[in-house]
Amino acid sequence: MTLSIIKLGLIAMLVTTVTAFDCLANDTKVETDDKPLEQTTTSSLTIDTELNTQSEQVSKESAGVITDLNDAIKLNDPQQLDEKDRQLINSLLNQLHESAETADWQLYFSLYHDQAVFIGTDATERWDMKQFRQYAEKTQGWRYELQSRKLIKVGDTVVFDEQLYSESYGVSRGTGAMVWTPQGWKVLQYHLSFPIPNDKAKRITSLIKQ
Repeated sequence: MTLSIIKLGLIAMLVTTVTAFDCLANDTKVETDDKPLEQTTTSSLTIDTELNTQSEQVSKESAGVITDLNDAIKLNDPQQLDEKDRQLINSLLNQLHESAETADWQLYFSLYHDQAVFIGTDATERWDMKQFRQYAEKTQGWRYELQSRKLIKVGDTVVFDEQLYSESYGVSRGTGAMVWTPQGWKVLQYHLSFPIPNDKAKRITSLIKQ
């Protein structure tokens, strides 16, 4: 009888001990499981914050680059020709046409740079000033009425294109470049051409090829 009671007591102790260990293990597991979840959440928030911060930095840098490019384009806008130069250049080009009409070759050629080139409408006509003067002085001049003109300045160079009208040829186009020299603005190149309408181009170029 006494032995049986002792055995029952031992069994009860074992059951209590096992139950206690199970409870302890469960508590430890919960703490262990909770901890990584908390770390993972914190890590995710940290990554999101870093990504947002980097995204904001990239956006700010990109906006800065775009602004800089726009500023550069604005500052170097080739149309920023001051009014004084605009008047001088327009006056000079107007004198070029007026002196050609009156055959005032002294004035006409004084408006060109010494190394200037005149390109005529014919494919063979690319003349330096000596050659062009020899050609011009044999004529009584020519008349081209100005219809419109555009100027573009880059540094010390101005390029221009102008639409002209001639009684002999109709609508014509003059393009060229001017450079700043110690003597003021001078024509460095002038190119006279006849703009061909697209719907007539093949017919006209086929005649040229003959």
